[in-house]
Amino acid sequence: MMAAILLFLMISILSANCTVTQTIPSVISYLSENDKIRFKNVINPGLNLQDPITTYYSVYGYKLLQETIPDKEKICNYLSKSVGNGNDVVPETAFYVISMWKIIDTCQDLPIPAITKVLMNTIEKDTSTFAELYFAINTLTLLSQKLTTEKSEKLAKTLQVALRKDDSLWNLGYTFHIASDLGPAGTFAFDRIEDAIIQADEVNGKFLQFEGGLSITSFLVNGIFKLSSSLKKTPPLTSSQIVKLTNYLLSRRSVQTPKGVVSLLSALNTLAVNKDETLVCITLPEEGVVVSSKQPLVIIKVCDIFGKPLPTVPTVIANFAKKVEDNTVIINKETLQSSTADKLISLFSNFLLLNRTLFTMDFMKAKPDRGFYKISVSAASVTSTIKIKVLSEVVVDYLEVGTGDADQTTQPKLARVTYPEKLSHKIEADSQQKLVVRFLLKDSANKKSMRVHQAFIRLSSAFITNTYNDNEITFVSEPDNAHVYKFDMPLAVAAVNFGYRSGDYNIDLIVGDAVLSNSFEWTIATVNLKFPDAVVTESNEKNVFFKQKADIYATRPEIKHMFREPEKRPPAFVSNLFTGLCLAPAFLLIILWAKLGVNISNFPLSISAVTFHLGLGGIFLLFGIFWLKLNMFVTLRYLLGLGVVTFLAGNKLLSNIAHKHKLSH
Repeated sequence: MMAAILLFLMISILSANCTVTQTIPSVISYLSENDKIRFKNVINPGLNLQDPITTYYSVYGYKLLQETIPDKEKICNYLSKSVGNGNDVVPETAFYVISMWKIIDTCQDLPIPAITKVLMNTIEKDTSTFAELYFAINTLTLLSQKLTTEKSEKLAKTLQVALRKDDSLWNLGYTFHIASDLGPAGTFAFDRIEDAIIQADEVNGKFLQFEGGLSITSFLVNGIFKLSSSLKKTPPLTSSQIVKLTNYLLSRRSVQTPKGVVSLLSALNTLAVNKDETLVCITLPEEGVVVSSKQPLVIIKVCDIFGKPLPTVPTVIANFAKKVEDNTVIINKETLQSSTADKLISLFSNFLLLNRTLFTMDFMKAKPDRGFYKISVSAASVTSTIKIKVLSEVVVDYLEVGTGDADQTTQPKLARVTYPEKLSHKIEADSQQKLVVRFLLKDSANKKSMRVHQAFIRLSSAFITNTYNDNEITFVSEPDNAHVYKFDMPLAVAAVNFGYRSGDYNIDLIVGDAVLSNSFEWTIATVNLKFPDAVVTESNEKNVFFKQKADIYATRPEIKHMFREPEKRPPAFVSNLFTGLCLAPAFLLIILWAKLGVNISNFPLSISAVTFHLGLGGIFLLFGIFWLKLNMFVTLRYLLGLGVVTFLAGNKLLSNIAHKHKLSH
């Protein structure tokens, strides 16, 4: 019996340990009032009544924004003009016009029977596209005209056959919308929802979208939830997928067209009214990002995707708060309280305490060090991780400034200065000395020494003139292991940085950091620097503290193109000898002709013979000119003309010679 009890306890413990509570992430943001104002400005131009499509998106946008539609009578007249007698209207135009007619609800009657006939013909045609069927069915639904069971079943079969040929995302979306109006006959489309969802692309683990962007994503979301609602089924989407789809839609708040505004708002409205999943946004308002001793509260906003309060006031809990740098946990399981300011707003708005969206927590109560922290916040069954910045105040524990020997034979003579005062007397420093500054910074909260990202010593001329108005140099001060900042500047070495311009200079300390609430600039003292004569040597040129950058806006020397110098030519004797060797075969040919005897009398005196020999000579002459002067392209152009003439003349000449030879035999 005891063994059975022990076995039962072990199984219970293991089961408890194996239970994992799945946390649902919150959406990343919400639509603010500024977003809605911008949306209204985007859709306003569509009311110019240029075409039914743009006008529809503007009118529907006003409805989604819950704003009063202006110039209703003018729009109604435009709708009546757009459909005419209704016989020639196409399904798409009918859909836009009837949708606006129903939204305004005060327009004069339209030729509904004629429009209905056109829509019915579209449904009955076998060649109608998905888009045409979508507009026809939706328009009939707006007119409260349902299809018969027989027609619904026939249309369902037609859609299934068409999907086998082309089941693109747009066609699937059209099918979901159409099937939602077919009643039980549209059940087949519900099984295709997963086929569409599997094609969605996930981005950075936070967003889920369909290829094609906002329009197709919105169209599919509306179709999926509309079909699921008509069939009274839960959409086959996980909570994580719904949140990621919402994140993508919210990330497209910068849309610039009326169609984009309607696509965004319609899909968000569809997701917001989904009974199976309550979308919650946990985020930081602007005033809650930075925390300090003066503003110790972390402010969390918990709302729906339109920035409105949730139906019931949630319990908001900070699960933990960790420092980003080292993951040190400083807060664990703390409940946030409703903001006092939010309560006052709620009371004046007559929503009592149900209109609460802001919750606060005294973060400085945990005495956090300065830096960045991440806080895991849970509310209404969702969790979000937010990041805040904790600022601290820096105090100057001490600062000493003075001079010392450049060769460090004696200890520097330093005077202590108290922040924010300035040293009462002027410091004198010559070329044999160095300027010395020592200071220590501490955190005002815990009095610990600290380092900052920026600690600069700036030396600027006390008397700025037009000649030397750029005489200002900033040096970086480096801390040692004890966090004491030190700055040493030998005047002999640094003189080249100042252009050897002696005189009075102000010494300023500049302290800054991303996590400081009181970064400051403090004039410590005035020092008279006496630089040596302007003699620049190689040694001090290498050891300069800071090299002035050249003026990048100064006029640069003119760039002149340098052609390559021609190569050295051979002597004239060599060139002439080579030319003679090249012409030797021609001379040899003439000598041999003279010796053998050339039968000039047998030369045929005809146009073809003369033309051929002149053309042949011209070609050789052209080659010679090419070698001396012409380029290849000009030579080819001339050669084309000479070659054609020479070819035709030579062909004629050879024909005549052959003919004479034949007659002689």
